[in-house]
Amino acid sequence: MISEVEKYMKSKGISISDVSKASGISVSTLSNAFNKPVTTWSIRILNGLAAATFDDPAKVLAEIQTRPFKYVVDEEKQTIQGFHIEDPQLFWKIESAVHSSVMEGWQPTKADIMDAYRVATEYQPKIESDFKRIFGEKS
Repeated sequence: MISEVEKYMKSKGISISDVSKASGISVSTLSNAFNKPVTTWSIRILNGLAAATFDDPAKVLAEIQTRPFKYVVDEEKQTIQGFHIEDPQLFWKIESAVHSSVMEGWQPTKADIMDAYRVATEYQPKIESDFKRIFGEKS
């Protein structure tokens, strides 16, 4: 089975030797680390991989470490994925829309919920014009 690290390096067109050269970490040290779960790595290993790909270490980590998705709604605090929505009616409208999409496979982040809130609360002239174009002007 190919590890996430191997898939990542292949997608970036780099080898363990490239990581070693870019980071100054020996191939044997990298090899040992790459054969263990990412959660056991030192920051030095992650930074070495990031140096070889010219990516931000946080981006590298997000690509190689699979995180289980959990949809978290706190009805009492009116939060979705940790984002608080003050208005109870708006909270339930957004939760309903998000929940339906989660059932279809979407895995929203807190930033996604913040964006849904922004779309729901700010005037959206493009959406309004698209709606009118598709459904026609109603009086």
